[in-house]
Amino acid sequence: MLPKIDEILDVLKNGKWHNLKEISEKTQLQGVKVELLTEFLAEYDFIELNKKEHKTRLAPPLLNFLRKIRDLEERESLAVC
Repeated sequence: MLPKIDEILDVLKNGKWHNLKEISEKTQLQGVKVELLTEFLAEYDFIELNKKEHKTRLAPPLLNFLRKIRDLEERESLAVC
């Protein structure tokens, strides 16, 4: 289950709104599974879920956290070179 959540988070990492159908296509998960996983992620405030429009995006705190990690990894890789 965790790798599937990672796939969804990877689609959302740009911080923009994505519809659930798009996520289903990009992750090759059935729509029902995408709905269940996004509801789980929303319940714990990892994502924002707009059920009316069937869209989701990363919650700002998680998005900022992931960006900081990416920046640290980039700086670390530059220091090694």
